[in-house]
Amino acid sequence: MKSWRKIYGNGFALEIPLDFNGILQEDGRLVLEDPARSIQMTLEMDATESKAEGPGNQLSARAGIPVPKSPKQMQAFMRNWAGQIHSVRVAEQSRRILGTHHIACTAQGVERQGILADWLQTIWRKDSAIGWRFWAVFHSNQIVLITCRGSKQALGFLKPIVDGIVATVSIGAMPEVMKKPFIQAVVDLAKEHMPSTSLCAIDDDTLSIGGMRIKVSPLHEAYLEQPNELAENVKRFFDELMVEHTDDPNQTNGWPGIRNKVYPILVPKTMSGSLTTNAYKEDWINGLVICYQVHGSSTLVTYADCTQWGVDLEMLAQYALGNLQRMTRSLSMTGGTSNNYTLFSFPQEDALNSSRMLLPLVYKHLQPHLGKTFYMAVPDRDILLAFSAEEPATVTWLRRQVEIRYAQAAHPLSDKLFLVTPDGIVGDAAHPEPETL
Repeated sequence: MKSWRKIYGNGFALEIPLDFNGILQEDGRLVLEDPARSIQMTLEMDATESKAEGPGNQLSARAGIPVPKSPKQMQAFMRNWAGQIHSVRVAEQSRRILGTHHIACTAQGVERQGILADWLQTIWRKDSAIGWRFWAVFHSNQIVLITCRGSKQALGFLKPIVDGIVATVSIGAMPEVMKKPFIQAVVDLAKEHMPSTSLCAIDDDTLSIGGMRIKVSPLHEAYLEQPNELAENVKRFFDELMVEHTDDPNQTNGWPGIRNKVYPILVPKTMSGSLTTNAYKEDWINGLVICYQVHGSSTLVTYADCTQWGVDLEMLAQYALGNLQRMTRSLSMTGGTSNNYTLFSFPQEDALNSSRMLLPLVYKHLQPHLGKTFYMAVPDRDILLAFSAEEPATVTWLRRQVEIRYAQAAHPLSDKLFLVTPDGIVGDAAHPEPETL
């Protein structure tokens, strides 16, 4: 996301392309425009007195209904809000956006020109209509309301970019000048917890830990909700990272006590060198390597471990995949069809979710919904996405969402897509790995 930059609104943050213009107005609204000023986006944090403005009118954003607490209530909220903008005719009713970090809904409309003008526009001048798009992004009892106005042609052309902007909205964000004490507190607490680990702040959102770049956005969200528990949350956060600790998987009863506890994990090839020394690993696809870990240990299985246990890589992999499959059978992926794509994911974030991409069992259960050929993505260690789309433009848009999530991940894995075929899983043909000499 080198061509994008982060900006802040009143109580939220988001990312926009470098050539977009963003102005925070005195009333708290954030106004965005593309370089040609063909569209205008307005974002604001909803409050009791908040107003959502259509052409020539204002209305109460809450419209007398309670703050939503579920996706279904969110759609009702969105339907109520968009339907009360009387100068806009709603053309597409409220629907939920799948795969976003927060609960988000969207709707579309067309600016009213009068009955006769609307009729003529429908027949002859569809592209000349002034279109409207609406979003409501909900998280932790807070809502960011977003409107976008422009010609239907401009809205269609910039749709992937606008949708990408909405996907980056982070509620509860603070200006960078206010975050610097937070990031310094995280560094100080982490050094107390791991005094022997090389650790420093790269910027206000990123730490370098043993050579790995780690996003601390989950810590910041937890801090906003539980400011008095920062020390405990920092300890828990770093305990879950796959950095070298003093755990020793050999402190067991040998292979019989280990074999039902080992499982595979995916690690970026660029980071694998900074993990456990002499780890047992094998190259995979899209710049990832497969390593192995014992449940309850934060170190990786090494060649020395396997020598002591008397097992080879084939036996280690066989037991690890079997254990992972046993832990996965009781889980379900959720999702469905939205607009022109179908997307599924595990509803609960889990450190083994990305590893589940290695299981043919997962492909088997997804194929009736996604077809024999579909895409998977693991932008974060805790996330597994699976989706299918017929239009290349939709795949491009979904690829962009994966890249955004990867850029914001706490445990980043890969910003590439994995293609699942009847013959197995292959790498990203659009972004192949560089050849090594």
